Order: sequence, then C-alpha cells, then structure tokens
Amino acid sequence: MKCNACKIWIPSIGIILISMFIAYQFVDPPPPTELRIGTGRVGGGYHSFALKYQELLAHDEFKLDIQASAGSIEVLQKLESGEISLGIVQGGTGHTISSKDLQSLGSLFFEPLWVFHRKTQPLNYLFELRGKRVAIGEKGSGTRPLALQLLQDNQISQDNTTFLEVSSKMAALQLATGKIDVAFFVMSPSAPLISELLRNPELELMSFKRDIAYSSRYPFLTSLKLGEGMIDLKNNIPSENKTLLAATASLVAHKDLHPDLVYLFLKTVTQVHNIGGIFEKKNQFPSQTFVEFPINKEASHFLQNGPSFLHNIFPFWIASLLDRLKILLIPLIAVMLPLLKGAMPLYQWGIRFKIFRWYNKLSEMDRNINDITDLSSLEKEREKMTTLQSEIIKQVSVPLSYMGEFYALRTHIKLVHERLEERHSVLS
Repeated sequence: MKCNACKIWIPSIGIILISMFIAYQFVDPPPPTELRIGTGRVGGGYHSFALKYQELLAHDEFKLDIQASAGSIEVLQKLESGEISLGIVQGGTGHTISSKDLQSLGSLFFEPLWVFHRKTQPLNYLFELRGKRVAIGEKGSGTRPLALQLLQDNQISQDNTTFLEVSSKMAALQLATGKIDVAFFVMSPSAPLISELLRNPELELMSFKRDIAYSSRYPFLTSLKLGEGMIDLKNNIPSENKTLLAATASLVAHKDLHPDLVYLFLKTVTQVHNIGGIFEKKNQFPSQTFVEFPINKEASHFLQNGPSFLHNIFPFWIASLLDRLKILLIPLIAVMLPLLKGAMPLYQWGIRFKIFRWYNKLSEMDRNINDITDLSSLEKEREKMTTLQSEIIKQVSVPLSYMGEFYALRTHIKLVHERLEERHSVLS
C-alpha cells in the first residue's frame, strides 16, 4: 500500500515543491537590520525623539544610527544624497529641495514658531521688523527658510533689515544680552531653551494676530493657542494668552525604504507620539495631514488601518518573514488543491486497475471454456487457472477498504475454476 501511495503522492509533492521554489524567486528580500536617521543638533527635540526611537527599536533587535546635523535643510540634503534613509524634518522646508525621491511617513507633532523680542521694542506684526537686528536661524536649519518666507511676505529683506544666521543657543544668548532685537525659533514647547526665554523678564513672546492669513496661505502651518499659565501654572507663564503659528515635524524617507521598515518605524513613532502633548491631542499623531512630501503608500495604509494582522500577533521579524512568504500561497492554492483533489481519485483508480486487469484475464478464460474440445487443451487452461490463483494471492495487495472487491475477484476465480472442472467431467 505504501508503495502504491508513493506513486501518487511523491510526484504531487514534487510538483508543489518545484512550484514553491519558482515562486520563492519573487519573494522580496528581507529588510536591513540597521538604518541611519537624520536629526537636528544633539540635545535638540528631534535628536531626543530619535533616542527614544532607538531605544524602542532595540527591543526588536534593530539598530538605529542617529546622524545629528544643523537642521532640516541638511537632513533633506543627506536624504537626497543617500547618506541617510530617514529624517525628522520640519514643515516648511520641503520647497528647498527638488528631489522626487522623498516620501513622507507621516507628521509627528506640532512645532511652534516662537518669535521673541526685547520688551523695550514692542512687536505686533512682522512688517515692524524693518531696520531691526533679527536672528533667522543658522544655515541648514529649518528655522531659516520658514523665517525668510514669512519675512519676505512682509517685505522684510536683507536690504532693509539685518539678518543674523546663528544657532538657536547663540540667538538666545544675543537676544538676552541685547545684541539683537528679535529671534526666530522653531522647536518644541518642552525644549529647555524655550522655557528659559519665556522666563526671562526682559523678553516677550510675539502673538500672531494674523494667524488665519498665514495658515490659509501655507498648508503646512497651523495656528495654536498658548493659554495663560500653560507652560508654568505656579509662575503664570505665559502671563497672557498667545497665538502661535506652528509647523509640523514629519518623518521623511527615501522612496526605496523597505516596506516592512515603514511598518516598524510607524509602530515605533506611534508609541512615542500618540500620547499627545501641550498642543497635540491624544492619538492625533502620527498623521498623514500637514505633510509636504507625497505620503508613502504603506504609511498611508498603516495610518488609516493600523498594523496588519501579522504585525499585531507576531514579533516584527517573524511577521516580516510571513508577510514576504505569502506569495508562496499562490502555488499552494493553484497547484496543491487541484493535485489533492485529483490525487485520491487517481489513487482509487490505480487500486481498482490492479484488480480489473485480473478480471480481464479471468473473463477471457471464462469465454473460452465452451470452446475446449480435448483434455490436453483443458489441462492447459486448468494450469493457467492455478497460476492465476497463485499470482493473485502473492502479487495483489490492496488496502482494507478495497478488500471487498479483492475477495469478489477470488470468488469469481473459484466460479470459473468450477466451470473448468465441469468441462473436464463432460470431456472425460
């Protein structure tokens, strides 16, 4: 029985394995186990968040290499050149680069634009900055292009105003010491530098009175309300309500980022950013709103539907492997099911064929009995019958489920044998 089954199942399994081998050639390569991400300077908000990502990703045995830089412009340049694969980028900087190879994985959090000025020089509108000394952010930072864009809209330029391209720390120091009049900063409200500036009694935070005009002109900007005492209730900081403009920090990737890593990183940033903050509501981020680059297809699916079934129940590397091997279901469905469906009838036919071919010999002998006219011919037929009986007993092996047909064959052999004996009696 085993040998008979092998004749059916071994070729079937062989066909399935060959089909799966061919399909495996189309399986996507596994994702890399490490990646480089670009951030702002060490100690800044972007770098701090990247450290949190790094810690969480280590639980999935993934190494994240953090590459600090001057800011978003430099991060975008490194993304375009391929030096890094991911970057945390400030909204409002996308127009500084023309590459079509960058995609957004989603926005992460609001990042307000803080415009601080000396209290001795009141400031209500940006067009009042004409002729003043203004720190607009250093080259390579995201603050600089946003500040220049807003200042340009108010006809403030280097021709009528002194622009200083210095780091945030240097701008804060020069503002506090009176060396400059106004400074632009784009950073999280939790940044120590912002807290320091808000607590300085000689400085004042500008409130944007035309926030609707700016946010309607630039989709990457939104207006936020910084309520009285929101930063520090005990010391009532700020001392009055303020209206701020805010860009949105986004996670930007090169378009060839492995799809599985998109899920891994979005799962990670969700753990960090979905808890909300001073301006962000719980579960508001990550989001596909406020992005400047085209949204990645896998990222859009994740942000709309959450992680896949496999990523919900398996660790990342197992889920990634199973997800990539799902293409092997094609040969299993296309080849295996028809084979399984046809193998059993074929097997059944093979068993019956073994029995029926003996019936063919038996039928021929039965038809010739009446044509035998001499004892010598009859004796030859009797010898054939004896040989037939011996061969069937020794050679025919069938499963128990077919023993009924086998014993029916032996009964019919006995009937033909009795007819030969009757013919012998007639001739003798």
